[in-house]
Amino acid sequence: MRLQKKTLALVAIPLALGGWAAFRPELLFVNQTVSEKAPAMTQSLAMGMFESYAHETLGEAQLLSAEGKSFLRLTDFHTSNGPDVRVLLVKGDNPQNVEGAIELGTLKGNKGDQNYAIPAGTNLSDYRAVNIWCKRFSVAFGGARLEVPKEQARQDFFQVASYTPSTVEVTFGKIKGNPGFAGRFALVETDGKRFAKLDLSKLPAGSFKATLVKKETLELGTLPKLPSIDLGALRQGVRQVSIPKEIDLWLYRSIAITDESGKVIATVSLRSAQEKPTLFFI
Repeated sequence: MRLQKKTLALVAIPLALGGWAAFRPELLFVNQTVSEKAPAMTQSLAMGMFESYAHETLGEAQLLSAEGKSFLRLTDFHTSNGPDVRVLLVKGDNPQNVEGAIELGTLKGNKGDQNYAIPAGTNLSDYRAVNIWCKRFSVAFGGARLEVPKEQARQDFFQVASYTPSTVEVTFGKIKGNPGFAGRFALVETDGKRFAKLDLSKLPAGSFKATLVKKETLELGTLPKLPSIDLGALRQGVRQVSIPKEIDLWLYRSIAITDESGKVIATVSLRSAQEKPTLFFI
């Protein structure tokens, strides 16, 4: 009997070590944070917000073009850690269908901002989604559908003519401070004209308006009496509002979202791609 117990113990130890090596359960409790800046002089081609599958996955995926090269950028990204997690550029618009996907590399970190080069010659019109994929167990942690801005819908956004260097996204940011809102705002210059681009994917019931404010950051509560530009009432979807040419876009760094009483209930901090992000997904 004693010999049998020793034999079982000797067998159990390598099995346990093998199970630990395969599953690496301790990785679920270890965070690895990455903070990479976006490539210089980038243009945004398409973007989408992550949704959770096997693990909670948050943040934004964005296709970028810079000096003839293409990149996938994850911003405000957060998921669980795990063994052998890869970033896949998915063929088609279903993030969970990984057949024919392009592997862009091992996930650099389960938190933070990170860039992945897309192989030269990839036809981006065929690849419209992203999957965070645990290769060892064939499990999708999360995914994002990459969508073309609605105002570009009548054009083939993935052709060079659709995103010429004359269009520049000066600053951008996401709504924070109120979980009832979700969206992304940007200040854009195109062909000598300036616009505030408002892209709202989630909007609570009620009447709200946006105001571009000449201030670095804003707090919730009373809207400060500072130079500002009324961007109008908020509605779900994408729209553009003209900005006067004489306005210095680098000084107007905040957007206030106010309710019917004029109280600031959410804010957007506008920053360029070259600045260290201080915006977090809500």
